[in-house]
Amino acid sequence: MRYISLLLCLFTLSCAAADNDWYLGTWEVSGAEFPGMSAMGMEQAETWFGSELTYTAAKVAFRDERCDSPTFTTSSLTEGEFYASYRATLQALGIAGEQVEIVEVGCPDNWVAAGSKMIKAGSDAAYILWDGVFFRVEKQAYGS
Repeated sequence: MRYISLLLCLFTLSCAAADNDWYLGTWEVSGAEFPGMSAMGMEQAETWFGSELTYTAAKVAFRDERCDSPTFTTSSLTEGEFYASYRATLQALGIAGEQVEIVEVGCPDNWVAAGSKMIKAGSDAAYILWDGVFFRVEKQAYGS
């Protein structure tokens, strides 16, 4: 009985750790939302569709940009804080709830590119922001 309890505890801890690192893995751009002003139009945004974004402990890579040895900082924003920062509502992006989790990538060379920030939209969906466009990304594979 003790072993079963220990196994259940270890399983629960590994699941909790995996949930904390929801952003790790391979993602694919599947859509774009324009809730406000943007420097990019849909025609240009569509050229990003199908592009892969990789978040691992060793690197973050998207299109021709790459960050080696990244650090990840997660935070939560309320609906009001999100609107103040991004001039978009959670509802406009189809994000349920009153808060949203965001992960920011820190890089030794101060890398700032599309993918340097990810906004959680669901268990396997998120957004990356560039030029006022919220690009929807869908998780394709889990990673570490």
